[in-house]
Amino acid sequence: MKALRGGEFTTKLTPVECAMKAQAAIVAEPEVVGVVEDSLVLMRKLEGNMFHTVLRANLLPDAEGTTIVLTAGADRIVFVFCLIFLAAFLLIDLFFLLAYSRVFQAYQFSDRDRSDWLFISLPFVSTALGVGLYQLGRYQCRGDKPFLTRVFVEATEAKSKAKAKVKTSPSAPPPRPRTESVADVQG
Repeated sequence: MKALRGGEFTTKLTPVECAMKAQAAIVAEPEVVGVVEDSLVLMRKLEGNMFHTVLRANLLPDAEGTTIVLTAGADRIVFVFCLIFLAAFLLIDLFFLLAYSRVFQAYQFSDRDRSDWLFISLPFVSTALGVGLYQLGRYQCRGDKPFLTRVFVEATEAKSKAKAKVKTSPSAPPPRPRTESVADVQG
């Protein structure tokens, strides 16, 4: 799972107020479901496939209010489930390679099995199809992250930390106008 970085935001609300506003936004939006705690908000769209995008908002208390760290990606349990199946298929692939190359005396394919390419390639094709299915599911959910981020940011009235840093950074002094001296004008 590649967690899509949603960014860091700040708001003047406390973490509890952010959680309450997020809960209100989840209830008000018919397409969204979620779980809200004092320090964590999880949101996802109601309709979607099993690889749907989940928005995770960690609410951290700050001197000015709350710092919000947003990440989005596939649900963690789905990701772990996919990793377990990927590991199992990669292990089968390894056993097939060992049997095909006749590394072990007791575990090898016969000459007839070695000539059957459908039998030999099936675990490798299954592994590729599994990875492809995961990527297809994530591709179908590509529009969920901006939608969920917008719902959460609008509900909590959060501002992007990157934009806030640009606005508060000291700017360079304006260039001084060039003054011409009498010697420049005469010369």
